[in-house]
Amino acid sequence: MVFGILIALQVDNWNNEKARADKEIKILTEIRRNLAVNVNQFSAEIAHQDSIAQGIDVIMYQIKNNIPYHDSLGPKYAAIAWTEEFNVANSAFQTLNTLGFDLISSDSLREGIIQLFNLRYVRFSDVVAKVSSTEHIQLNSMYVKHIEYDEQGNGIVNDFEKLANDRAFTNMLSNRRIWKKDIVNEYKELIEESLELAEMIERELSRRE
Repeated sequence: MVFGILIALQVDNWNNEKARADKEIKILTEIRRNLAVNVNQFSAEIAHQDSIAQGIDVIMYQIKNNIPYHDSLGPKYAAIAWTEEFNVANSAFQTLNTLGFDLISSDSLREGIIQLFNLRYVRFSDVVAKVSSTEHIQLNSMYVKHIEYDEQGNGIVNDFEKLANDRAFTNMLSNRRIWKKDIVNEYKELIEESLELAEMIERELSRRE
C-alpha cells in the first residue's frame, strides 16, 4: 500500500512538472511573438522618425537660405509638431508577471525577459512620454504663432519672414532634429536587444523539443 502511494505521488509530481513545463513553453512562445511584433514596430518607427528628421533638414535649409514657402513643405511642417508615443507588445510579459517569474526555469532567460520588458521598454516609454508632454506645450505655442493648417492637415506658414527671424522657432527645429535622431538610435538598440532575447528563447524552445 505504501508503495502504491509513493507511485501515485511520483505520477502526480510528474504531471505537475509536465503541466508547468508546458505552461513555460507556451508563455515563452507568446513572448517570442511579442518580440517579433516589437521589432517590426520599431523598424517602422525608425523609418517614420528618419523621414521627419529629413523634413526638418529641408525646412532648416529653406529658412537658412531664405527660400520662399512652398505647398510641398506643408506635410513637413505638420509632421514636426507630431509628438511621439512608444507602443510595445507586452501581453505575454503581463501574463508572466501574473503567473510569477519563477515559471521561467532558466535564470539568464528570466533575467533577460525582465531586463528588456520591465526596464528597457519602460524606461524609454517614460522618457518619450516626458519629452512629448514638455514639447507639446512648446510646439503648440510656436505653431499658433506661425503655422495654420489646411483641410488636409498640412502646415502653412503665416508669415515666412517672421518665422525665419524667430530664433526660438529655429532653435526648436534644431532640438527636434536632435531628439528625432536620439529616438532612432534608441529604437535601433531596442531592436538589437529584442532580437537577442528572441534568440535566447528560440534556443530554449529548441532544447525542449
